Amino acid sequence: MKKRSILILLLIILGFISTKQSKYIHALETPINSFSSEFRSVDDNPVTKSSAEITVLVPDDARVKLTIEGKETTQRGSKRVFMTPPLDPKKNYIYKVEALIEPNNYTKITRTREVKFKAGDKIEVDLRKEDKKNDKIVVRWVPTPEDIVDEMSRMAKISEKDVIYDPACGDAVMLIRPILKFKAKKGIGVDIDKKMVIKAKAAVKEAEIENKVIIREGDILNEKDMKDLSEATVVMLYIGDDLGARIEPLLRKLLKPGARIVSHRFLLGDWKPEKTVTVKGADGDNYTLHLWTVK
Repeated sequence: MKKRSILILLLIILGFISTKQSKYIHALETPINSFSSEFRSVDDNPVTKSSAEITVLVPDDARVKLTIEGKETTQRGSKRVFMTPPLDPKKNYIYKVEALIEPNNYTKITRTREVKFKAGDKIEVDLRKEDKKNDKIVVRWVPTPEDIVDEMSRMAKISEKDVIYDPACGDAVMLIRPILKFKAKKGIGVDIDKKMVIKAKAAVKEAEIENKVIIREGDILNEKDMKDLSEATVVMLYIGDDLGARIEPLLRKLLKPGARIVSHRFLLGDWKPEKTVTVKGADGDNYTLHLWTVK
């Protein structure tokens, strides 16, 4: 009986020690497992994502609509700051940032940049600077009155020997008037707007001078679309200062010495006109005309 009591007591003591030991081991395993889980292999480790900050600078003297990755933004002002969604730090990202810039009510400039960055980066995109190679400029057509076209023709001293070129020809009035009234032998017009090309061709047909005028769709800043500019002896312009600055190198490159350029109102970048006059139109308004001669 005494031996049995002693055996039971020993079993109780051993059971107590076993329970304490198992609790002690479990207490150690828990923090070890948690600690080691933070150091799994790269492939298994949950990635901590973070955003990137994009600051976009736009012209402060124009209306600007800004899109990032095709989504229009709502911020205003010349400095606009955006945060991306949380990004994977192991990846590289490319965003397309595009601004539609309207410096006035007749000119629209589309300026695009692609920016490369990683999660956590702070980057600045400056859309204030002109990109002569990639900026796309569209000028809203505004007609020049016929009597002002006549004044431009007189300023250029157009005669029956002249070939007239009208970049961004609109309704082709700057081709039709010199041919009908000043007997110019040929006219060439280029316009990027399909609707204006149709309108110009209809006007030429109505004037019954289809055999003397070529109208085609094209980009006046693309040398291939202006391939026959070298034929011109007179260029007639009404295209805005921004587009004028962009086309100036093309005019200098392709026109032959002696060719005359007459512009209604607008200049050609840093190329100073040799003559500027102000004339009064039949509507009572004053019109500024500029003349250049290719040397």
